[in-house]
Amino acid sequence: MAKEATTIYIDDSAIWVLTTKGRHAQKWVTMPLEPGLVKDGVIQEEDAVANKVNELWRTQKIGTGRVIAGISGINCLYRLLTLPELPRELLPEAVTREAGRVLGIPLEQLYLSWQILPSLRGETLVYLAASPKNSVDALISTLRKAGLNPYLMDLKPLALARTITEPRAIIIDLQPANFDIVVVADGIPQVARSLTLTQQAPLEEKASLIKKELDRAITFYNSGHADNPIEASVPLLVSGELTEQQDAWKALIGKQERPVQALSLPMQTPENFPPGQYVTNIGLALKEVLASERGAIAYSLVNFNVLPEVYIPKARPLSEVLFIPTIVAGIILVAFAAFFNITASAYTAALRNELASINQRIISQQVRAQDIIALRQEVSSLEETVDVFTNMLHGLTTGRDEINRDLASINEGLKIGGINLESVNDDTKTITIKGLADREDAIFGYARALRASGRFAQVVITRMEGTQEGKEMSFTLTIIK
Repeated sequence: MAKEATTIYIDDSAIWVLTTKGRHAQKWVTMPLEPGLVKDGVIQEEDAVANKVNELWRTQKIGTGRVIAGISGINCLYRLLTLPELPRELLPEAVTREAGRVLGIPLEQLYLSWQILPSLRGETLVYLAASPKNSVDALISTLRKAGLNPYLMDLKPLALARTITEPRAIIIDLQPANFDIVVVADGIPQVARSLTLTQQAPLEEKASLIKKELDRAITFYNSGHADNPIEASVPLLVSGELTEQQDAWKALIGKQERPVQALSLPMQTPENFPPGQYVTNIGLALKEVLASERGAIAYSLVNFNVLPEVYIPKARPLSEVLFIPTIVAGIILVAFAAFFNITASAYTAALRNELASINQRIISQQVRAQDIIALRQEVSSLEETVDVFTNMLHGLTTGRDEINRDLASINEGLKIGGINLESVNDDTKTITIKGLADREDAIFGYARALRASGRFAQVVITRMEGTQEGKEMSFTLTIIK
């Protein structure tokens, strides 16, 4: 089933909102912003912008408050880090240390996000993005004041890179107040430049500035990749105001013969949809699409959640999640067993009284042989009913005790730490446990603890893999009783 997504991007000139279902654009709307509310990608007047976002949601009847948020790439930094091959639990500290060495800006001013990329044996290749805290904090605060819940976030240049269908390309996106240049090579956004513009400046002046920055970006990339430079055949993909201004395309490439074309988006849109204006939102929506579509081709290998960890709700430990439900379930089982026990006992007593009455009638009365046979058959039927109720009561009591002992062993194993369980499914013969762990050895330790309990015949780790963010391990345990 196609996944729905609502994206929002706020820059100096406007608020841009796009809702999608899978690869289909559903609803889009733009609300202009007065000068000064947002400057250089940083929201200056949170309350005023939040009121406008709230008004937009109300008037356009946008149902959901869960959004994928985009943030300007202005003052953001991007680096490819090559580290020795390290255990996963040591990577966060190693990345932080290397970031402090190469960025040249105090890390307390930045939020760091990173993703492991395919690399040669013996090394770890990490894509690092650093965003200013003041810009991110202002955006999150504004969205929350508007009643929205941003659960995914991305930087504009990374969202732009996700929209292309070429493994090597140069993207130029020109919007009223800013422009972005992204050089993509080998599926990685290698160079990204984001700059502001004077909104009233003529297109020729904007094109001249873009041309200078484009030359700088290509020169910078080629200086570090002399063995694999950006050739003249690598296409220049334009979006935003440049999409409809083909007269300005020639000014961008100068005397070169580099092919220039409008950025073709991998999403189905209605005829009246202006794709050049919402290319950032489309890149944000593709975060969900590419994660949910099996086998989807993505020419950008970079797709991670830039939302700082401090803003991501922590998963509650299973001991907290299951404590009250387990007690309630136990009380219900006990109450049900007690009620059934009382009911069955009362019914059994009534049946036994009726049985005694029938026997007395047989002894005290001389009836015909046929009547005696019929009465004895009735007695036999009643005795079978008594046995059925007695066995059912015994089975319920035994099943309740078995479930309680299983839950006790499962909760006892959580004492090793580092494990958060998401679900426990008991189908009488097997138990399936799904959860998250902050490290690989915690999963093995938990499995060993369950085996050591002596409660289960077999404990098997049937799935163990890293999550999308690369910070936790997702796992499944299958227990045979």
